Amino acid sequence: MGIVSRAPVVDLPAHELVSSALSKFRAGDTISTRAAIDTIRRAGPACTDSDDQLVELIVMTAIGRTMGIVFDHRCR
Repeated sequence: MGIVSRAPVVDLPAHELVSSALSKFRAGDTISTRAAIDTIRRAGPACTDSDDQLVELIVMTAIGRTMGIVFDHRCR
C-alpha cells in the first residue's frame, strides 16, 4: 500500500508568481494583463495583491523582458 503525501502549499510572493507566469513568453511577445492575472490567481490563490498591484508587477517584468502589454484586465 502506497502512501501519497500532499505537497505543502507554499505562498509565493507576487513578484515570483508574475515572473513564473511570464516565463512562458519570449522577448517580443505580447502579454494580456487579463490572461496573466488569471494565471497568477490560479497559481497562487492565496495572493492578496489587488489586480492593479499585479498589473504594475506585470508591466515592470514585461518591459524588462522587452514584451508588449495589452491592458485588457478591466474588459470583463
